[in-house]
Order: sequence, then structure tokens, then C-alpha cells
Amino acid sequence: MLATAPGSVMLRPQAATTLRPGQLFIAEDFALCELGAPEIWDRMISIAVREQASDLHLTYQSEGMRIGVRLDGRMHDQGVLPAEVGQRVTNHVKVLSRMELSERRKPQDGRLTLDIDGRPIDLRISLLPTSHGEDIAVRVLDRESSLLSVDRLGVSGCQLGEIDALINAPSGLILVTGSTGAGKSTTLYALLQRLTDGSRKCVTIEDPIEYDLPGVNQAQVNHKIGVDWSMLMRSVLRHDPNVIMLGEIRDPETASAAVRAANSGRLVLATSHASYSAAAVESLTALGAHPHFVARALRGVIAQTLVRRLCPYCTIRLEETSDFALLEDVQHLLNPDERPALSMGRGCPHCRHTGYRSRLGVFEIMTADDRTREMVAHNRPAREVYSHAVESGMVTIAQAGKLSALRGLTTVEELLNNVSEIWTGGA
Repeated sequence: MLATAPGSVMLRPQAATTLRPGQLFIAEDFALCELGAPEIWDRMISIAVREQASDLHLTYQSEGMRIGVRLDGRMHDQGVLPAEVGQRVTNHVKVLSRMELSERRKPQDGRLTLDIDGRPIDLRISLLPTSHGEDIAVRVLDRESSLLSVDRLGVSGCQLGEIDALINAPSGLILVTGSTGAGKSTTLYALLQRLTDGSRKCVTIEDPIEYDLPGVNQAQVNHKIGVDWSMLMRSVLRHDPNVIMLGEIRDPETASAAVRAANSGRLVLATSHASYSAAAVESLTALGAHPHFVARALRGVIAQTLVRRLCPYCTIRLEETSDFALLEDVQHLLNPDERPALSMGRGCPHCRHTGYRSRLGVFEIMTADDRTREMVAHNRPAREVYSHAVESGMVTIAQAGKLSALRGLTTVEELLNNVSEIWTGGA
């Protein structure tokens, strides 16, 4: 008789006490139970969704198919399936996502929608042929858990006011920047939700459309039939929108079109992969947008990264720690009634014994003033623009991260791992 442990499925009796932090199931148990490929897949994806994993990775190695789950931005190993079992799972996923079953030499992409616990779950599936087999990466998009309001992203009170000032402008360009996986799309959707009050027509151009937003007209890029970003942008402008959201500015034509739209009375929201706020502006001019028109269009840049949030069920306050001295430079930014509260997570079933549960955004918001626009128009280096923003009072990502730690929302270790300039605050 097989035992079942919290957060796991059909574990061997001796395995129930050997689950590592972040381990949701033991893949070898699926093979021992002689489960079929459909049942293995259903159990893995169901557990991943219920535990709010963002990705499921099925990777072929010499010992078989290794299963990995990304929880709160960290990969956690779930064990290995024998190669022949893994191949059956791969074939099953290819059929479900309408990939070509006989093709094993080329990368393929697919999509799949499931109903789990009464919730629609979108899966974006990518298949990559490797030396040992066909690796599968599954991005889990839970429409209910991933759509957040702006005040739940992690912005501080003063930053929330800055964001409202940006998006309430009648026109202009607002960039959201950060590395891949930094939560840029989540922020864009949160901004759109704040804008959809019925008084403005909002249109998006996305690749792909990740979430359906009520009250928003959403268009999807389709390269197979020649519908690219620039073509959709030209069409969208003929529909007289008040707000345009671009999933990403990735070519010179789209960059120029976005800047023109922002200068012609539209509010344009778009993402960039720049590492800090001022660099996002520099990336636009590098794509060929004229610095003078970029300067006229620019309203501000929201730069962000993600850190793990401490588990609310097992967090304890640290009364005496040397880390307080490391954060002294931002204590003056706390509210007058706030007391520093460095904390740590002990680990519990709610957080899979990791001490963390979900993630928290850390932001810097660069608002374009006259001096900023003058520097952009004259094509000054991004570091000079950034230095001016800091001198003008911008709270940097490093400072915002330290404030999150002082408020007991995350840890210094998380900041060191995710905010590269945490101690200097430099770009």
C-alpha cells in the first residue's frame, strides 16, 4: 500500500520523510507504480498548478528524463523517469499540444488549455531536440493567480503614487524593463487593469496573448501568415485607441511607430530587456528611434526584478542581527510609524519547507523631467541619465530591495542573489 504525503502523490512509504525543500513529488514513484503516460502527465501538471509553479521542465539526460519544477523563480529537482517512460510522456505531450509526432529533429512550440480545480490553465509548451532526446519546457499560466492589481505587485506607497501619475497622463511612452522572467508582463497587465475604467479604449499587441482582459481589445502576432508587430501597430493606430500596450519593442520599425504613437496623443506601454531604467531609453535610440522624438514621448520607466517573499505562516522576526547595520542607509525611507523588522522563514508545509511563498516585485521608477528629456534629446549616455534620476530622488532597485527586507517581506540573502548592485545602488 503506497502512502501519500502533503504536496506529493503516491509516494513509497520510506520516501514520505525524504522530500527535500521544494520537492513536490518523486518521479521514480510514477514508474514504480507502472502509471501510464497520460496519468503521469496529469499528476505532474496538476501538482505543479496547485503549488503555483511557473514552469515544468522535462529534460533528457544519460540516466533518463529528469523532472524539474520552477517554484518562486528557483528550480527544484523532482527525480528521474526511465528513458522509455519519458519517451511515452513526450509523445503524449506532443499529441496534446498538436505538435508533429514524427518530427524529432526540429524545435516545436505548442499550446494547451486545461481545466484544473475548475480554473482554466494555459500551458505554453516548447520542445527542443538535444543529444539525449526531446526536452520539454512548460510555462504555466494561471489566469486567476497571475493577474495582480498594481498595489499587490510590491511597489511602496510613494512608488504607487508615481505609477498613478505616469498612467494618468493622456499620452506619452511608459517603458517597463527588466530581465527575462522579471515579471514585466504581470506589471503591464496590472497597469492595464488600472486603466480600464470604461473611459479609454485600450488595445494590446501581444505574442502570445497570455491573459484575457475584460474591456481590452487584444491582438496577437502571427508570423506564419505575415502578421508581425509593425503590421499590427499600423492597423491599431487606425482604430483610434487611447492606450496601446506592446508586449515588446523588438525592431526598429516598431520602436519608431511606438514613439510616433506616443507623440500623437496616445499613451503607449511597452517592455524592454534593459537591465536598469535609463538603459531602456538608450535601447530605443539604439533601435533607431530619433533621440529628439524619444525625449518628447518619454513619460517614465519602471524597472523591476523579483525576489522571493517570506512565507506568512512560518516567518519569525530577528531581533538581533548584524544585517541591520548593512541597511542603515535606507532606514530613513521607512514610514514614521514603521519599525525595522528583519525576518526569516523557518520552513513549513505551506512553503514546501523553503521559508518562502510566492514572489515580490522590487521596483525603481524613473520619471522623466525636463532635464531628463534634454539629456535624452542630446543622446547622453544612460549612466548620466540614471545619475540625474538618483540625484532627483529616485528610489533605486537596490534601495527598494533593502526596504522590502527592513519591512520583513524578504531576506538579505534574496537581495544578494537577485539585485546585482544591492550594496552600491549603482547601475
